[in-house]
Amino acid sequence: MPYLLRTLALAALLSWLGGCATTPPELPADPRAQEAAQLYQAGDFAGAAELYQSLLTAAPAERRPIYRLLAADSLRQAGQADKAARLIAGLDPATLPAELRPRLTLLRAELALDRGDAENALALTGTLPPLSDPAERRRALRLQARALKALDRPLPRARVLMDLDPLLTDPAEREAVENAILETLVQSTPEERATLKAIGTPLVLGWLELADIARGYRHDPAGAAGPLAEWRALFPGHPALDSLVPNYLALHRIQVPSHPRRIAVLLPAHGRFAPAAAAIRAGLLAAWFSAPEESRPALSFHDSSDPAAVWPLLDQLAGDGVDLVIGPLSKKAVRQLARAGELPLPVLALNAVTTDQPPPNTLYQYSLSPEEEARQAALWLAARHLALPGVLYPDNARGRRLLRAFARQWQALGGAEPRTHAYHRDKNDYSPAVAELLDIPRQKKEHDEEEEKTGEKIPFEPELPVDSVVILGNHADLLQLRPLVRFHYGTHLPVVALSRAWEGRLTGEEPYDLGGVMLPDIPWLVEPPAPGDPLARPAMAERFPKAMKRYPRLVAMGMDAETLSQALAELSADPEKTLNGRTGELSLDDQRRVHRRLTWVRLGDPVKILGLTPPADQVPPVELPPKDEPASAPSAAR
Repeated sequence: MPYLLRTLALAALLSWLGGCATTPPELPADPRAQEAAQLYQAGDFAGAAELYQSLLTAAPAERRPIYRLLAADSLRQAGQADKAARLIAGLDPATLPAELRPRLTLLRAELALDRGDAENALALTGTLPPLSDPAERRRALRLQARALKALDRPLPRARVLMDLDPLLTDPAEREAVENAILETLVQSTPEERATLKAIGTPLVLGWLELADIARGYRHDPAGAAGPLAEWRALFPGHPALDSLVPNYLALHRIQVPSHPRRIAVLLPAHGRFAPAAAAIRAGLLAAWFSAPEESRPALSFHDSSDPAAVWPLLDQLAGDGVDLVIGPLSKKAVRQLARAGELPLPVLALNAVTTDQPPPNTLYQYSLSPEEEARQAALWLAARHLALPGVLYPDNARGRRLLRAFARQWQALGGAEPRTHAYHRDKNDYSPAVAELLDIPRQKKEHDEEEEKTGEKIPFEPELPVDSVVILGNHADLLQLRPLVRFHYGTHLPVVALSRAWEGRLTGEEPYDLGGVMLPDIPWLVEPPAPGDPLARPAMAERFPKAMKRYPRLVAMGMDAETLSQALAELSADPEKTLNGRTGELSLDDQRRVHRRLTWVRLGDPVKILGLTPPADQVPPVELPPKDEPASAPSAAR
């Protein structure tokens, strides 16, 4: 919110800069002319214009150009620019007193700017002679600042505002102008600052030094006190307010820019993460190029293969005027930033970590977390009133992490500790794992003992201890486990998997082998592409065939990273705000982690879209079955 208020204040200032007028000059002792001047000064511009126009018909010929000019000036101030333009059309400056000719030039420049012709407005101000009247100088500088703003020339505009600042007397106006100067210089590049430094005047050099302090102490506002005292000693007559930098640092300490102008991307160019980074880069650049040229931020890419080099690189980028960083990618690098306490600029990390302390207020974490998919699997089952899931997971660190994520979410919904069983890929024990999960060996043994005891043939109809099966493995695991669930009397059981259990498409016999499996995935991969979308899957497959074949979800992540960079301020300001991304419906929590609501599909021929994961607060509590129904299995099977 502070950033938004500051932005609105600056926008209001820029509008005001073009609206302030110069006091009318001394006029002949005509009572109506004096009355018109008083109305103008009181802000009754329409009344002043009416009086000035009435004077045109009765005044001597030599005074009529004066009244045309003053009437037109009043009309423009009253919001009647078209009438003002018609009134001064063809007005010869030579017919005006010398002291009024700059007024005509200024008025014509303002009318040009009102029409959107900023180039012409700026050119007209360049024809002005040196102005001795402070009011006219203020008017000319305000006009130039508006024109340069419209032309998106921030550095020249800042230079004009530096000249305007010492001429101002209103404290609120001075503060707004100085904030605009400082904001521009802090965001400028080293090359832009070098251009200004070459001017060499104490006024400009003082502003550049002040911007260096503001840029260097964004993460430590209290530490700026000493450098500011030294700055004031070096530039004793500088007009900048003493409160400017402290207020600026307070506003910028915990906020992310709403529209960053310069973004640095930190991705590894070498090592095991480099191929994944290349896919993210492809998606990010594709999204950047698809945006309107005038709204694209400047991008720079930096190698973050060495996690230890990330922190010094952040300091360097902050000094270079970068507004936002996207990356790094590795958990090790992100963990360093999460434990830093403060960061020199906002960071949208492309991974997520858990630490024993709160992360910095300017660290945002975005990942394609499989743990989040596991939690959404729990929500999906509970929303379908299933109460007794059985979980099959690979016996490795990743499998155990996914199991913990699912179980915690399930129990948070009121469910009992789920029945689980691990399988070992290297031992090819898929069938025993499924049988144990469904309690088949124990019930088969009891069945066989009963047959032997009675001497009769009895149909084997096991009572399964679960009402659904969750498979937390990969594609190869699912191809093994899904048929085995059917084989071990679980034909009727709903089966849920995670996105890594398929490749985004089914081939060969997979529609049959995996038919009916439900899983969450990113909408970009499962929903029909929009016609003509340059970022649709078919178009991206043509441009980046290698990345799309191996890492399609990371390509989508790169696209969403670019979109998120422009939306973090809005998402931060409103906890209920969501963003329809290509990797899911995106939102931020109070720890600035990006969450994704995924799209669920049922595998088969064709693949069927089922809908989004329901929000946790809309999922009813899990209702356990009555005690006399099968509810659990011996602890050895867990």
